[in-house]
Amino acid sequence: MNSFIIKIILMPLVVALVTLAGRKWGNNVAGILASFPFVAGAILLFIALEQGVAFAAATVSGIMVGILGWIVFCVVYILVGQRYNAIISTLVGYVAYIGWGLLLQKFIPLLSLPAWFCIAIAATFVGLKYFPKVTAPPHKEYKKLNFEIPLRMLMITIFVVVITYFANLLGANWSGILTPFPIITAVLAIFTHYTQGIAQVRKVFVGLFTGMFGFTLFLFLQAYLLPSTTIFNAFLLGFMADVLLTLFMKRILGKIG
Repeated sequence: MNSFIIKIILMPLVVALVTLAGRKWGNNVAGILASFPFVAGAILLFIALEQGVAFAAATVSGIMVGILGWIVFCVVYILVGQRYNAIISTLVGYVAYIGWGLLLQKFIPLLSLPAWFCIAIAATFVGLKYFPKVTAPPHKEYKKLNFEIPLRMLMITIFVVVITYFANLLGANWSGILTPFPIITAVLAIFTHYTQGIAQVRKVFVGLFTGMFGFTLFLFLQAYLLPSTTIFNAFLLGFMADVLLTLFMKRILGKIG
C-alpha cells in the first residue's frame, strides 16, 4: 500500500466526516477539523516506511513552501469568489498556488527548515489577520444538494488522482510542495460556496487557518523526531503538539477577534 492508496481511502472519509461535523457544529469547526494531519500525516508515514525516515524528514521544507501556497489559494479564492462561482474561484486559486510554487521552488535549498517554518507560521498569522472580508450579499437560504456527501467524496477522489499523477511526474521538490495542495480545502469551499454562499466559505477558511498553526508544527517536528525516535512516538508527539497548539490558537484568536 502506498501514499496514493492512502489518499484515495482517507481523503473521502475525512471530507465526509468534516461535512457532517460542519452541519452539526458550524463551518468554523469543520475547517479546524479539516486542518488536522489525518491525510498528510498518513502520507508522511508511508513515505517514512517505504523510503526511510531521512527522506521523509527531507521533504518537510518543500511542504512549508506548499503551506505558503495554500494561504495564497485561500486569499485568492475569497477575492474571486465574491464575483464568480465556485469552479472559477477554485481554478484561479489553483493557478495562484502553482504560480507560487514555481516562484519559490528554486529557493527551497537556500533556507534552513527552521527559517521556512518561521516564515510559514508568520505568513499564516498575517494571512489570518488580514484575511479578505466578504462584501457580497449573503445567501438568503440554504440550497439543498442531493447526494452532497457522495458527490464531495467523488470530487476529492478525482482531485487526488490528478494531483498525485502530476506530483509523481514533477519530482521530489514538487511532491513536497503539493503535499498540502488544497484538495480538501477546495472541495469544502466548492460545496459550501454553492449551497451557502461565499460568506460561509470564509468561515471554513478561518477555521482552517486556525488549525494550520498546529498542522505546520506537526510537520516541522517530524523533521527532527523521525530520525531520533520511533515513527510511532514521532507521530504521537507531533499530533499532541498539533492539538494543543490548535486549541491554544482558537482560544487566543477568539479573544483578539
